[in-house]
Amino acid sequence: MLPIVYLNQQYLPKEAAALNVADLAILRGYGIFDYFRYQNGQPRFVEDHLDRFLRSAKLLSLEVPISRDELREVVQQLIVRNGGGDGGIRFVLTGGYSADGYTPTKANLVAMSYPFKGPAQEQYEAGAKIMLHEYERQLPEVKSIDYLEGIRIQPLLQKKGCDYALYVDRDHNVRESDRSNFMIVKDGTLITPAEKVLLGITRLHLLRLAGQLGIPTQERPVSVSELLAADEAIICSSTKGAMAITSVDGTPLANGKVGPVTRRLMAGWQEYI
Repeated sequence: MLPIVYLNQQYLPKEAAALNVADLAILRGYGIFDYFRYQNGQPRFVEDHLDRFLRSAKLLSLEVPISRDELREVVQQLIVRNGGGDGGIRFVLTGGYSADGYTPTKANLVAMSYPFKGPAQEQYEAGAKIMLHEYERQLPEVKSIDYLEGIRIQPLLQKKGCDYALYVDRDHNVRESDRSNFMIVKDGTLITPAEKVLLGITRLHLLRLAGQLGIPTQERPVSVSELLAADEAIICSSTKGAMAITSVDGTPLANGKVGPVTRRLMAGWQEYI
């Protein structure tokens, strides 16, 4: 974390920014967040991220204590106060200090800046190794602070030699990863789930980029069998951009190489952003 943090209309050294233990984020894991990149002092897709942050707050009946314009100003101030350059910003809105330990009250708003270090270039060339995992997130359209399952299975990922997990629902559809969306390519068409998933901002812009590149797209459920038979697959997020999936549960996907559509998107992404 970078030195200066925003907490409830104050800019503080990170060592001085603290929440009371009565906050529902601590007691019950009740809260939302959003994270986005900035480059050369400029926030990336900030309006899209603010849209999602405000939508998540509404879905959990949390009142954001400042206006959208003020949120935007917090972004600029954190970038400037932390030296500009490249990094990431995380907004967190909590359930507030609860007298009975259960009822939400006045929300606490925190914003933090972080240095950014993305995946190694070698991983983009080799692709990601994926583990399928049966799990369905509560309220998947909300960017909640509840990442219990994703954190819990980290040892399992390491044991299996995988980089990331993809969540599979009871109908054997692949939904998303814990911190990423996913897509497949079949017969030249880019296909990605659109229901019961968090609609990622990178996902949104990759679909727009695909349109600019003349790549057809579909938004619909994707079954496990479709994933395993796909020509290519992609995992995507603010920290990764677009990254190929080349292995699923230890078995190479397609030929185990980064495919041509994925390469077009990865190359186009650098210009797009």
